[in-house]
Amino acid sequence: MADFAHGWLYEAGIGENRALRLDNGDLAQIRVERAGTSAKAGAVVDAKFSQQWVAGKSGIVTLADGQEALLQPLPKGLTEGATVRVEIIRAAMTERGGQTKRAKARPAEPDSPLGDGPDLLAEIKATGIPVKQVHAHEEDVLARHGWHEAIEQAESGRIEFEGGSLLISLTPAMTLIDVDGPLAPLELAKRAAKEIALALVRFDIAGNIGVDFPTLEAKADRVAVMAVFDAHMTMKCERTAINGFGFMQVVSRKVRPSVPEIMQENRVVNAALKLLRQAERDRGSGGLRLTAHPAVANKLTAPLLEELAKRTGRMVSLDPRGEIAIEGGSIG
Repeated sequence: MADFAHGWLYEAGIGENRALRLDNGDLAQIRVERAGTSAKAGAVVDAKFSQQWVAGKSGIVTLADGQEALLQPLPKGLTEGATVRVEIIRAAMTERGGQTKRAKARPAEPDSPLGDGPDLLAEIKATGIPVKQVHAHEEDVLARHGWHEAIEQAESGRIEFEGGSLLISLTPAMTLIDVDGPLAPLELAKRAAKEIALALVRFDIAGNIGVDFPTLEAKADRVAVMAVFDAHMTMKCERTAINGFGFMQVVSRKVRPSVPEIMQENRVVNAALKLLRQAERDRGSGGLRLTAHPAVANKLTAPLLEELAKRTGRMVSLDPRGEIAIEGGSIG
């Protein structure tokens, strides 16, 4: 693995698939895909037109599994109750607080082949750069290349850099990034601009993004900060100029939840999946005993534990303990 310095590392985990992209040996991007029934971007499915949303322009369709999607534009002559073939262009999302945002769809040609849409492995292969699959019985190369640190940043929303920090806040309308630090405003803003550009790519953050830089009165200073952002931004996007209050907006096409949106959705699920990953990598012998907070244990469903037993060839048992912290599970 020492000679693999450019490309994707892919791990098919239990309940969660993970990918980490290296650029010259450094972590450049991570992706997380969790098991679930939500339709993926790129899926082509038949759906029932349930109701109009905006007359003649948009409406709600119901997929075969009961999931709803916002359809726009509406095909002419479409009546409620009719079946329509649609393409999912953005997966459903769960906003902070548990509210679900419907998937977005557009009409597909009636003869378009039905399909589930690409999964994470197919998506990273489609980038055209090398993909190497890693396994639990091998060295933990994801950890060696900074996986846990990056996940911690995604969970907390806080990114520290020399001279300052970023705070990523998720809202229903947009992802907001606040810049803070003790440096002079121009120097802080320039350093932050680089870190923001790298973070947007690293965590697959897209859609509407607002950045609150320190206030810079001189237009030349604001132009200098934007130049730093542009020099390090590798994701296709559009941005506004930084206004006199230090605010800049970035817009890019959003097709799925970002890594922070996934990791901040449910910390109990995070803890359960981390414990499964730890257990699969355990090098002991005999039975596997997973000790966890009751809420975490509740997420360790029978199918997940059966998959763990299958992969490790070991008997698996679960020990819920109320005195353990959510993130304090262990393997014995």
